[in-house]
Amino acid sequence: MMSKSVRWQAGVLLLLLLCLPLALRAQMSKHDQDAAKKMIAGTLYLRLDVPQKSVQGAWGVGPGAVLEVSPTGHDSQSKLPEGMMSGLQKLNWDFFPNDGVRYGKLSFDHNTVHLYLEGLPPNNVEIYLDFVQINSIDDFTKAFNQVFSKVPLQDEHPEWPAEVRNAIAEHKVVIGMTKEQAFDVVGTPLDIKTENVNGVETEIWHPRQDRGRTLRAVRFAKERLGSTGFPVQLKFVDGKLQVIE
Repeated sequence: MMSKSVRWQAGVLLLLLLCLPLALRAQMSKHDQDAAKKMIAGTLYLRLDVPQKSVQGAWGVGPGAVLEVSPTGHDSQSKLPEGMMSGLQKLNWDFFPNDGVRYGKLSFDHNTVHLYLEGLPPNNVEIYLDFVQINSIDDFTKAFNQVFSKVPLQDEHPEWPAEVRNAIAEHKVVIGMTKEQAFDVVGTPLDIKTENVNGVETEIWHPRQDRGRTLRAVRFAKERLGSTGFPVQLKFVDGKLQVIE
């Protein structure tokens, strides 16, 4: 027969277990929410490519979030239907690194924060993404810093060569760029191949060529978004861009 002390400890443990799911889904405080809204205000610049999917809403078909960002990383696949995992060209790829966005708005759903913004002209279309596992302004800030910069990406690095900074501003790649600098233009490559020959490391990127297709609410039809304009292949030798095809 259990003693009163043991029964009390067991009761406390059970209560903690019942409350655990609620704790895991805790929502930011009102003070932290207000701070997050201030952080998202004004013009921001993307650090990542942000794909969108087409979803049916109350007002017709529109864009939906694909990118999920936690305080420790980001993922663009968990929200995709199983049939789209190998067909990412079907997504809307309007937004790439260093694209400007504005008019940021937030909605809070337990520990998920839904973000809505709009691209700067001429790319003034809607963009959605989600911050997940967000329980405090510190969590939000860590997620924010993965996705957004307050200034154009080239302005964060005055130490970079002027030719490189000017190319990033124009969404172009040039010989001599590092992989970080090239990423600030083309974003996540479709694939990366690496090899090491006689101690020389070579990495080949194939940047995205097709912006994919989106479902426009007005026409209810798939519409091709056109080409990204990126090179077909980038070859890095010992970390520096040596060949542009």
